[in-house]
Amino acid sequence: MSSSFHASTVDGLGAWIAQGNVMPGQSLKVEAALGEEFGVSRTVIREAIKTLVAKGLLEVGPKVGTRVLPVRAWNLFDPQVVGWLAAKGLPTSFVLDLLDLRRAIEPMAVRWACERATPEQIAGIQAAYAQLAASVADFGDYNAADQRFHEAVLAASHNQFIEQMLPALGALLAISFEVSSAVPGELGRTLPLHKDLADAIANRDSARGVWACMSLIENAGEVIARSREQPPSRYS
Repeated sequence: MSSSFHASTVDGLGAWIAQGNVMPGQSLKVEAALGEEFGVSRTVIREAIKTLVAKGLLEVGPKVGTRVLPVRAWNLFDPQVVGWLAAKGLPTSFVLDLLDLRRAIEPMAVRWACERATPEQIAGIQAAYAQLAASVADFGDYNAADQRFHEAVLAASHNQFIEQMLPALGALLAISFEVSSAVPGELGRTLPLHKDLADAIANRDSARGVWACMSLIENAGEVIARSREQPPSRYS
């Protein structure tokens, strides 16, 4: 079985499930029918299902067949799973839970970064900020630069659990940034806070770093709250 066939089938089937083509509690079609629909063999479908079971999307049982699980059972620290959900359009509750996660992790990571960042990491954070400042005029480039900046800060915490979570946290952060930066003028307003955060780490000023970090998170929360008062979007 080609690994590319397996990967593309996992991605296609996972995205198909996330789009709501089969609702939680319902069973998938038999492997032969799925194979015909996705243009692959039953073996490829069977292996893709195993992967999606490991990601929490499916469960396989002798009486229920292959059944879709509720989203709360999915591995939300898997970047691929997050991508599937984001492509569908995230409910506001998901984004608000993400803000709570940021509040729980990022301020402490910033405090540790102020204490533990190596000179190379400090230079990397400053360089990431420079890229962020240079990309304000381009929405897409800004979001990518914003994600790189925050990932560099998290990595400088030198906490092995946070470091292992970086791929998933990066994917989750990207969603948060996309929501909050979609508001006109928001990029220019938050840029000085990113500067404060970068400089605080360079100066080992944990109090200022945590303040800047929390200000960024709460600012994102305010933007999301305002967006909830507007007509429904892909995030409502």
